[in-house]
Amino acid sequence: MRVLIIGGSRFLGREITLRLVARGDEVTLVNRGRTERPLPDGLERLVADIDEDGALRAAIDGRTFDAAVHMIAMNGRRAAAVIDVVHDRIGHYVQCGSTGVFMPLKYVPADEGHPVDPPPDEWGGFNGKAASDEAARERCGEHGLPLTILRPTAVIGPGDRLLDYWGGRDPRLLQRILDGEPIILPEGGEGLVQFGDVRDLADAFVLALDRPEKAGEYNISSRYAITHNYLADLLCDALGVPAAVEHMPAEDIIERYEDDGLVSKRGMRFFAAHMCFTVEKARRELDYEPQFTAGQSVGEGVRWMLDEGIIAQR
Repeated sequence: MRVLIIGGSRFLGREITLRLVARGDEVTLVNRGRTERPLPDGLERLVADIDEDGALRAAIDGRTFDAAVHMIAMNGRRAAAVIDVVHDRIGHYVQCGSTGVFMPLKYVPADEGHPVDPPPDEWGGFNGKAASDEAARERCGEHGLPLTILRPTAVIGPGDRLLDYWGGRDPRLLQRILDGEPIILPEGGEGLVQFGDVRDLADAFVLALDRPEKAGEYNISSRYAITHNYLADLLCDALGVPAAVEHMPAEDIIERYEDDGLVSKRGMRFFAAHMCFTVEKARRELDYEPQFTAGQSVGEGVRWMLDEGIIAQR
């Protein structure tokens, strides 16, 4: 298979790229060329900033592909611009969305039919992703191009900083645990968070690429959500420290720690809301079977951060 990947050099995009190259697909990667992490041999790398008019068209001039995977469709303009360039060069368009477009949830577990009505950016910031989904539907419909949108939940695992317990990816919060500070959880710690291991999610993208006849929209994640209290237990187990947990209203956490840069209103308000999704459609249609538990993903993510020196025992 000849696959064009746009923005596939970091974390989830990199995992997808590694899988496709390892199995012998012809992979062409387009990005801005700023990622320092090495990429595997056996792929073609093109440098282009897709936000610059004409850059993507010039980069892939004369090339055709079986499919394109767009990992950085952060707004409707980006999604539309990419599809307008690639639609007559590919047979299947796959876009990375986010389950964040469904937040705050009206029912759990949420499925693909959940209403999409993201609140203002100061709460979650997923308006751009919702617009990119709509633009993809519109443009792919106009061009008669099969469209698959895959919506991961919070992505964790080895290879990037963990989502922390205040809705960001600030290693200082994990370092605070190592330094003996308590974990302060919003409300009573009974909120739900659902992680998707980066390796499971990469498998879902490969499965979708292999099944253009199953084009559609899919939630992808682990099998279940966990409580914030259980997340605290997993973090302490992985860090090898006794669990010390306190609870505080989310708005009080924001007021106390926002000036220190440890928490953002967007991240905290998003984290404090329930995150709980079903992946049954992906299991049924794509044969997607997530392998990693939350404990495995958190544990291996913590070990990666320790190995990289991002956090450290003092």
